[in-house]
Amino acid sequence: MLSIGEFARLVGVSVRMLRHYDQLGLLRPDRVDPFTGYRSYAAVQLDEANRLVALKDLGFSLDEVGRLLADDDSSPRVAALLRARRDELMVSIEADRRRLHLVEARLRSIEKEHTVYVFIETDLPALPLVQLSARVREMADIETEIGPMFERVGAALDAAGVERRGPGVAVYTAVDDEVIAAAAEQIGDRPVPDGLERAEVAAVARALTVRYAADDLSGIQRTWQALVTEVDARGLRIAGPAREVYLEAPPESRRWVVDLQQPVA
Repeated sequence: MLSIGEFARLVGVSVRMLRHYDQLGLLRPDRVDPFTGYRSYAAVQLDEANRLVALKDLGFSLDEVGRLLADDDSSPRVAALLRARRDELMVSIEADRRRLHLVEARLRSIEKEHTVYVFIETDLPALPLVQLSARVREMADIETEIGPMFERVGAALDAAGVERRGPGVAVYTAVDDEVIAAAAEQIGDRPVPDGLERAEVAAVARALTVRYAADDLSGIQRTWQALVTEVDARGLRIAGPAREVYLEAPPESRRWVVDLQQPVA
């Protein structure tokens, strides 16, 4: 037998709460001393206590908890409810992680407002590519879209035994209030693996470029902003899809080196 204090410690609740559960008829002690009133619990009651606490943590009222525990099939039902709640929390945690990443990137952008950029005006070659693309309405979703697309393109090339003939390229094309984001690789005239599409980014006579080099991509949005601000400051205008050319990238490299290229006129 376990004293009420020992049982409370094992279940992770207070003694006061165990007494409350007893008063409500949710979790009766296995034995109550008729002279002292001391409550004792059996070890086999731990499973029932765990189900009770789990349901309460899920947000059910104590009345609802009582009805669920009265069900002969309570253990599988509680387990199913917990799995569903776990999945909801995982989605919420991932969303919070993305928001935290964006907040940190914004903070770094503010702290690095006086970064010195080296802009180069040049022409850009045509790029024959194989790619996956997606329409993105929420700009914050671009980062979450482009990474997995590159992974899928790489997996398709590897499965087909196709070698890359140059660095990976991301292409961003504005269409009305959306952006078409493409994750692409250069393979020359080799056949296009199943699941990928062939595309070509046209050569341009004039573009403004800047090189981004860092341990992660958290500052790349700020660098794009600086590039577009420079386009405006030079009296130019954007005149075509933006390119990111990944000269170095993990895991082959310990850092990111990316050429940001904006066609202008």
